Amino acid sequence: MQRSANRIVKTSTQVVLSRPQMRQAAIAYEVTVNGANLIGAGMAASGVGVPAIGVAMCFSSYMLAAARQPNMSAKLLPYCILGFALSEALALFTLLIALLELFVFS
Repeated sequence: MQRSANRIVKTSTQVVLSRPQMRQAAIAYEVTVNGANLIGAGMAASGVGVPAIGVAMCFSSYMLAAARQPNMSAKLLPYCILGFALSEALALFTLLIALLELFVFS
């Protein structure tokens, strides 16, 4: 925008690209988008390892509780299995997001 004598005049410049320049710009854009998809999928897939910590904590707590009170181990096992299932569901959801990012949003 330029200002001239109390009024604002919009000026526009149009850039005209030749065919090879347009092709190079399209390739650069596609490479950038594909690279962003790969980075996003890698970041999403990094969350797959985190639920392993939850599974390890769940079973270690179960083993400690069963060692302290062996008569309660039968009552604690369903809670242990529930904790395992919920932790693994989180891992599957993060893996699903990573695969969606790779193959659907490309």
